[in-house]
Amino acid sequence: MKIFNMTLLAALISSPLAAENIDKTWELGVFGDYIKSSTHKGEDAFWQQIEAGKSIGLDLQKIINDSWSARFELAKTRFYVNNGNDTDYGTRFGIDALYNIENSNLYVFSGVKRFNTIRNYTALDVGAGFSAQISDRLSFYSEAAVYRDLDYGFTDQGIKMGIKYAFGNERKAPVVAKPQPAPITQETPSKKAPLDSDNDGVSNANDRCDNTPANVKVDSVGCTLYSEKEVSVNLNVTFENNSAKINSTVVNDIQRLADFMKEYTNTNVVIEGHSSAVGDATYNLKLSQERADAVKAVLMGTFNIDASRLSAKGFGETQLLAKGNSSADHSVNRRVVAQIETTVKEAVSKN
Repeated sequence: MKIFNMTLLAALISSPLAAENIDKTWELGVFGDYIKSSTHKGEDAFWQQIEAGKSIGLDLQKIINDSWSARFELAKTRFYVNNGNDTDYGTRFGIDALYNIENSNLYVFSGVKRFNTIRNYTALDVGAGFSAQISDRLSFYSEAAVYRDLDYGFTDQGIKMGIKYAFGNERKAPVVAKPQPAPITQETPSKKAPLDSDNDGVSNANDRCDNTPANVKVDSVGCTLYSEKEVSVNLNVTFENNSAKINSTVVNDIQRLADFMKEYTNTNVVIEGHSSAVGDATYNLKLSQERADAVKAVLMGTFNIDASRLSAKGFGETQLLAKGNSSADHSVNRRVVAQIETTVKEAVSKN
């Protein structure tokens, strides 16, 4: 029991910190539960005065979307009978539909179960549960349920605790290739050319700009030629469901934006926050604003970008990239994006 309590405490402490970096498709659970039989069964010889039972079991859960799942359950139970003086074994199996309550770790469920014990019967069940993330793939869960016997009219009660393992692909942060600098070449001056101290191809007699770099083109009077070009940077970071927390894996992407703004000090940026379409539109608008503000806070606090150059705006679910209802669609839509474009003058290099 002491080990179990320590495991439960660790799960509850780590739950807010565990990152949802898995696109979950299936979850396999191992559990133990306690079934309290109806008082009438405990007083009835027809039921061998069955009192309560302890079970171990497995459940397999299919993740349909962020809100709904389907689950198959199989359990083996040892029941206490004859006023606790004897034991008997039974099995339980069935299916449930689970609904995750938005913005919480709580869920409710309902389904049908088949009990093979002293008497075989079918029951409808309804209950509620709590899930706490331990790591990306492991989570602790506990449930309470009531079972309404459709054959004999009794009501049993149960509590369950277990550990689940999630199957699915890991989410990877986008990798943006950095531009490679152009190779620098240097022209060899002609042996027959007049004296040219800075090797720019213009003789000292006609050169109005001394000491121009040897690797850039110059005009007819020896001054550097410039061209204008467009430079830009894009930011696209994703968030966990119902979260505005910055994941450590995307800080490097935010730093790219910060480095660009430090290099081009005349630039400003609008940080756009977005959400998936799951849940209330008003809440999603607020959540998208919190996500945009979170990225803005990192730019200011971690990379020292002046607040006057930054603005943050939440768009909620009004600009969905993917309009499906899968976990992958919702993951793509939970994002913050930003784009900066500016025109700069650049010395023309010699080819």
